[in-house]
Amino acid sequence: MKKLVAMAALLMLFPAASAGFISSSISIDVTDPPAVPLDKSVTTMANVTFSWGFGNIFPLPITVNIQAKDVPDWLYVSISPSKFTITPTGFFGGKSSKNVQIIFKANKEVTAFVGYPVKIHAYTNGSFILRGSEATAEVYVMEDFVDNGLTIERPSAVNLYTGEEKTIYFNITNKCNAPVYIEIEEENTTGFSLSYEKKFSIPSKAKKAVPVKIKAEESKEAEVRIKFNYYPAGHEEKRNYEEVYLTLASRTKPGGSALAVGLVIIIIALIAFIIWKKKR
Repeated sequence: MKKLVAMAALLMLFPAASAGFISSSISIDVTDPPAVPLDKSVTTMANVTFSWGFGNIFPLPITVNIQAKDVPDWLYVSISPSKFTITPTGFFGGKSSKNVQIIFKANKEVTAFVGYPVKIHAYTNGSFILRGSEATAEVYVMEDFVDNGLTIERPSAVNLYTGEEKTIYFNITNKCNAPVYIEIEEENTTGFSLSYEKKFSIPSKAKKAVPVKIKAEESKEAEVRIKFNYYPAGHEEKRNYEEVYLTLASRTKPGGSALAVGLVIIIIALIAFIIWKKKR
């Protein structure tokens, strides 16, 4: 009985407490996760802190709930634990923190490196003496690069005459989920010279016709290896390549040697005719 009287006296001294409205608040400290690979998951940690104000004379437990909101359809989010219970103690106020694990999993291919906002919402309904409170923090989640490769359409062989130049086209389709830069390398091109744009970009899921000029410098045949290095902008560490082989063949233009022989014969005949005329 004496304890109840003492509590009643305290409530009279602190009207805010007597009304059952001791202030409370929640804060969330969370960092953006790394890019999420398709069909895989990444984890980040969040620290949830519950604070209460002056006048808490009854140590009653409260439950803090945590949930993800505004989650895009390509993403699955799991929070562990999704709720926790604390018992605030301390007449002059205090706080209590809990670390929670947030798992992000990509279940659908979308454009890479585009941030999608996801809200982490923490709330409590409070207790008989503590007011409820809530807080929201926003993280940006992006999908990682999905390397679906390149499709390269090209002629299987090119025939030229020595000294001739031709332009062929490589039709390149970027099947990846991000724009890529492409750099071309060539091997075994002795006897031929190739001219092309050294570096260019292709948007995601797009096709580009890339012209390549080929000039035959001598008469020969070569199996040329052309390597297409590609990587998403700003992420050269994800570099990969596709390669194709192209048969190049060059030969002397028909009629050239025959014409030369004919000219020699005509010159010899003309000289012989002049000598014959002088002897007559």
